[in-house]
Amino acid sequence: MSSPLVAIVTGANRGIGRAICVALIQQFSGPLVLYTASRAGVSIDLAGLSIPPTVQVRPAQLSLTDQASITALSMMVANEHKGCDILINNAAIYYFQENITASQLQETLDVNYRGTLNVCQAFLPIMRKNGRIVNVSSLASQLKHFHPRLQARFLKPNLTFTELNVLVDEYSRFPDQHTAAASGWPLLAYFTSKAALNAATRILARENPHLLINCCCPGWVDTTLGAQAGKPPKSVEEGARIPLRLAIGDIGQVSGRYWANETSASAGSGNIQDW
Repeated sequence: MSSPLVAIVTGANRGIGRAICVALIQQFSGPLVLYTASRAGVSIDLAGLSIPPTVQVRPAQLSLTDQASITALSMMVANEHKGCDILINNAAIYYFQENITASQLQETLDVNYRGTLNVCQAFLPIMRKNGRIVNVSSLASQLKHFHPRLQARFLKPNLTFTELNVLVDEYSRFPDQHTAAASGWPLLAYFTSKAALNAATRILARENPHLLINCCCPGWVDTTLGAQAGKPPKSVEEGARIPLRLAIGDIGQVSGRYWANETSASAGSGNIQDW
């Protein structure tokens, strides 16, 4: 029997994360060890799902704002399996309002950008050759929401993490989102956090050519997060399609790109797009 594929899904307890886990269990044909990571660290609800004997599902505790939990998870996977094949960073938060507190703004950046990046960096040393990292981003990440001078900085061809962090820190120092918007930033902190994640994905891919590292917009999906903006048109199963393709589907050797459908309601498996 071949060694199992080892996969991690963050934010796995509900919504798109849980749907990704279900799809992996149902669609991956070989032996699989699936770590379902969440803040609570408890088993996810898989009632009614037939789990093949080749699949092991293991709950794992992970908080994106707790470096100790990030390190502990990567060390556990390394000790148990000597490596990782797939990392799907799905966990995120979204305050869908213009008047958030300074702590809520920092939390948005710390979870969606800094925390996700910390997970990537913790797992990079144990990712096996041709392993895949999938960062679940958003339609909100698109640079059309930013002033052209900010777009140019995000898209700098050889952007470094030092430069990206300077950019994010500049945004975080504005006293409120309205003042930031007057300087060319989008009105909601979520948009900046996801644009930063896209830029980080490009840097990670450039620095790790032995891996396939991509980001994607799952579309407007019927989750607690997505429903803040109205009635979403897509099911969680449809929202899982693009992340799943980037994790186990045929994407050639594409790395460092943003994948999405033509519209936020489209239910396809995505294609490469500018952001």
